[in-house]
Amino acid sequence: MRVLVISIGWEQRLLVEKLALIEAEIFGVHYDDNYIKDVDFKDIKICDIRDLEAILEYAKKIRPDAVVSDNCDYSLLAQSFVAYALGLAGPSLEAAQISNNKFLQRERASQSGIKTPLYKLCLSVEDVKDFAQKVDFPLIVKPVDNRGSFGVSKITNKAEIDKAYQGALLHSHSRLVLIEEFIDGVQITIDGYSFPSQGAKSLAIGDKILKQEDGEVATTISYPCALDRTIQDRALLVNEEVSRCFGYDFGMTHAEFMISKDGIYLIESTNRGGGVFTSSIIAPYSSGIDLLEQYICDCLQIKKDLYIPSRHQEIVLKFFRFPPLGMIIRVEGYNKILHHPKVVTSKIFVKPGDTILPITNDANRHGFIIFKGKESEAQALIDKMRIVFAE
Repeated sequence: MRVLVISIGWEQRLLVEKLALIEAEIFGVHYDDNYIKDVDFKDIKICDIRDLEAILEYAKKIRPDAVVSDNCDYSLLAQSFVAYALGLAGPSLEAAQISNNKFLQRERASQSGIKTPLYKLCLSVEDVKDFAQKVDFPLIVKPVDNRGSFGVSKITNKAEIDKAYQGALLHSHSRLVLIEEFIDGVQITIDGYSFPSQGAKSLAIGDKILKQEDGEVATTISYPCALDRTIQDRALLVNEEVSRCFGYDFGMTHAEFMISKDGIYLIESTNRGGGVFTSSIIAPYSSGIDLLEQYICDCLQIKKDLYIPSRHQEIVLKFFRFPPLGMIIRVEGYNKILHHPKVVTSKIFVKPGDTILPITNDANRHGFIIFKGKESEAQALIDKMRIVFAE
């Protein structure tokens, strides 16, 4: 069987390896030459993942039996576009478009009675200022259609509006900007799946720690979340309602919510798995369900339903945050992290000779660790690592 995988970087490694185990002929599309090199791909096309015309032309040439993607909204849109054009199984075009547009998510959720922050689609700085006069600071300014916290700002006064608007516009592919009220509370993430017989199910729930000085970028996600079980159960049901509302009737889902004293607010939701091995390691371990196996079977139209009630086992994703103190000479203690029995996997994105910069989005974080256990245990292990900087 021939399988086309759209995006074949390190986050998709386990997906690609699972396809290799079933002896699929694997074809890949990636945006540059930095793809997985130690896999026997039948062929690879390098192109912009948002170039739907080029990807479809390539797909028609190789005639795959299935097309898959994970972790990336742009790849999801390309996957659904190819699946629709070639009559293959996959997420719907509508679901992919909603996943790639936060304004559409706000509109559809609001119409269905799902709580969202107050929001406004902005075509100018004046639109932002008008919204700010009606809704108290702080506020969130973001691109309508980007990922990874690019262009997302939390503003606390009028003086910050111009810079935040320009940053959001710069990172918005549609050149549209969304402003919304800031919801104070606990941010959680919920991963789910739309199973063949059970439909949309919430599987893994974690709480998120954000750092404002890092531009609202997550530093820790712990599963299961520490909220009261009654609140967790309510959030899991709301997530399933969101998936049905958005038409996520195929494959994985990944959503963010804010739990406040006024209720459960949808922040965003997408019809794909979470990044940084969330869909391939974290959610499967927490829930006890092999999501990649289920997804591959669904895309290949092999009848299988792996759904079981979730187990909610403890696992934590922590991101390294090194101080911006200059150029790195060496990293000490990292090998102990790699060989710790509770560490599932870890990556460090900085190396000797690099200059440490502040974290401003998901793409320039310094590395991560996935740890089977409590957050405090993972942090104690990370604290043993030492970065030596040039004087």
